[in-house]
Amino acid sequence: MKSAWQVRAGRGGERGQESLTDGLAIVGWGGVPDLSLFDTREALKVGLRAVYPHRSPYVIGNWAGQLWRFYRGMSEGDLVVMPLKRERQFAIGEITGPYLHRADATPDSKHARPVRWLRTDVDPGEFDPDLRGSLGSLLTVCRLSRHDAARRIGEVAAGRKDPGWQHAAASLDPDATLADLWEAVETGAAPVKLTVRDLLAMWDYRRRTATSLVTVQSELAEHGLTTKPTFTTARMDSVVELVPIAVEPNATDPEPDSIETDALEDLPTKWMVRAVLPDEPAVESVTVGKPLAAAVTLMLAKNYSQLAVIDEDGTYAGAVSWESIGRARLANPEPTLRDATIQVRVIDIDEELFGQIDEIYRRGYVFVRGEDRRTLVGVVTANDLALQFGKLARPFSLLEEAELRLRRHTRRCLSEEVIEKATPKWASNPTFGKYVQIFETRSNFDQLNWPLDYETFLDLLKKAKDIRNELMHFSSDEVPQRDLAAIEGFCATIKAVDQI
Repeated sequence: MKSAWQVRAGRGGERGQESLTDGLAIVGWGGVPDLSLFDTREALKVGLRAVYPHRSPYVIGNWAGQLWRFYRGMSEGDLVVMPLKRERQFAIGEITGPYLHRADATPDSKHARPVRWLRTDVDPGEFDPDLRGSLGSLLTVCRLSRHDAARRIGEVAAGRKDPGWQHAAASLDPDATLADLWEAVETGAAPVKLTVRDLLAMWDYRRRTATSLVTVQSELAEHGLTTKPTFTTARMDSVVELVPIAVEPNATDPEPDSIETDALEDLPTKWMVRAVLPDEPAVESVTVGKPLAAAVTLMLAKNYSQLAVIDEDGTYAGAVSWESIGRARLANPEPTLRDATIQVRVIDIDEELFGQIDEIYRRGYVFVRGEDRRTLVGVVTANDLALQFGKLARPFSLLEEAELRLRRHTRRCLSEEVIEKATPKWASNPTFGKYVQIFETRSNFDQLNWPLDYETFLDLLKKAKDIRNELMHFSSDEVPQRDLAAIEGFCATIKAVDQI
């Protein structure tokens, strides 16, 4: 089955036109020699260290992973998506040949793959929000694998609509209405199953907060329903089934099966480890009696930096990593898997995440044990934490920048009387919501002298205010892509006119 990849054309898209003109996907790292000189990813790491001696091992490992994917991971027939920064569009192509080293090219254009470009005018809006979110990776080379990405990108490349994604286990169409939901429950022809995300969307909610949880839980209860597993703690893209809260007891079955839950009791009040695991967590392992070569081969094939080591009965016995293998070989030229096995902390899936951060950054990773307190279900790396917290911090950072710019320009242009009238007694500046109140008066907006359409500006401001208020409620759920896009658009608008 073909895969899909995103390949960026440089920080500013500087390789974009050359890529389209020459029919290539091109990456940088100009100081790195021909990648075909390296037989293994470890050899590539050595080559990168020689070119970039002052870079940290973490950065070298990350770069080696990207280049190895570009060199060996991609196959002919795979799809490539390239962001075109200047046009704010995407190009989609198909890989048609193996890796090329272009010795005569400019330093940052030597590493390439032949590509037949299928479309060069794809608007971001042609991708559904979940797929558009996957295209937000800052890596130069990354695989696009979530939510059937390759098939959907192929549809867009052919000029057709993104067909969207539905979990294979779901029984209700993601476009179904609340009326459809109750009808499906009432007919009872088949179990009603849908993702947590789609369930919340029935009530126009995008994240789990105290308000959304109580509302959904209450309305389900009014229909005698709850979900299994509980939607309050399951992953957003996990499938839950609507089940009766309890059936009426009778003489032959005085204790019927029932599920009783309280949304407020289940409301997450702190970050759990499960928040940074993938939708379907899994962990690769190698049995302790296997040769070390088995672990090395699996790590190379899967592009992993570490593996769990388990006993014959599946019990965790330790871990093996490139570092532990290197140390074992220093002590013994032909080490066994046991020689290279080290002890790494194992944490529970429902432990508080913040309590594990020091260990994750010190070691680089920890393994995660499932709810049975025995089976390994995942691994959390330092990179996982960085990506997760980066996603969480970005909307707050953008809103803060937009608010500071709006505040500064408002104080320049409007009278103190107008500003003080909109400032709460307990504050020194208007709140975000009060700016909506200020600019609902057209004359106040006109004094800003910004070349913006008034109605559009006010709509952007109101949307940003609503999203900001929603973000103030604790939730471990990722900010929806359409909300992030609205925040980015508002911030970009304010930033552009604030510099005039």
